[in-house]
Amino acid sequence: MRSILKTNERLSVICKTKGYEPQFIACGAIVVSLLKAVFLDLGDTLVHLNRPWEDVFNANLEELYNYLTTKGLKRDFQRFSETFATQYDDASTQANLHKIEVPMEEIISNALKESDFRIPDTDLPTKAMIAFFGPEIEAWQVYPDTIETLLALEESGYKMGVISNAKSDWAVHAILKRRNLANFFRTVVSSAAVRIRKPRPEIFTQALNALGVKSPDAVFVGDSMEADVEGSKKMGMRSIHLLRKPIEGYHPTNPDARVTSLSEAVKIVTNWNNGYLD
Repeated sequence: MRSILKTNERLSVICKTKGYEPQFIACGAIVVSLLKAVFLDLGDTLVHLNRPWEDVFNANLEELYNYLTTKGLKRDFQRFSETFATQYDDASTQANLHKIEVPMEEIISNALKESDFRIPDTDLPTKAMIAFFGPEIEAWQVYPDTIETLLALEESGYKMGVISNAKSDWAVHAILKRRNLANFFRTVVSSAAVRIRKPRPEIFTQALNALGVKSPDAVFVGDSMEADVEGSKKMGMRSIHLLRKPIEGYHPTNPDARVTSLSEAVKIVTNWNNGYLD
């Protein structure tokens, strides 16, 4: 009993210094909820491609071209591919340098204009985007620990959201739906929807506001040191770096924790909420 009381005193001090109040009392011990929300990245965190990215991209491009030829595109595949690649690379440069997302619909529209193709209706870029992402939607597969992790977080009462850097908001939602993940999340924010990429703070702010939580009450789990760890840390969130792949180069920002699986991340969050802050 004495050890329980000491633990309660320690957790109460933590709560007061952090501005929290104990939320539940169970079995004579205080159960503290320091974190209310868990945000996760999508690609290479919850899901992974089942083949190399280059193969998926080429399949996407072929689907796009086939669709556009049914709408009257006359340019041969090689020339259109080069035109599309130029627009795609320009958009990627903006994304890398300025953290601005150019949605795929806009990339396709620009490629069509450069191909001297008159867009017959305003819906065509959106329909073409859906055609483009068809192969990719099927290529994304869930990691073995994804479902069990989301179930554990859901059962623990955390609000959950996805914040993803992606060139299509439609594709992000389609992947979640295709892999039966959509119902776990109360909000899904993509860079394509807000036209701003992680690590910029605006995309995190929108997600936090959507769940009605403050940054100290949230943790972010993701595989990118720059986008996920740096972005969430600057917002005042706790960060968990998920090592799905080797780290590329040195990064000055340190995560609050580093794990090699999502199931480990659940244990970290649980420990933090039980008063083990380090």
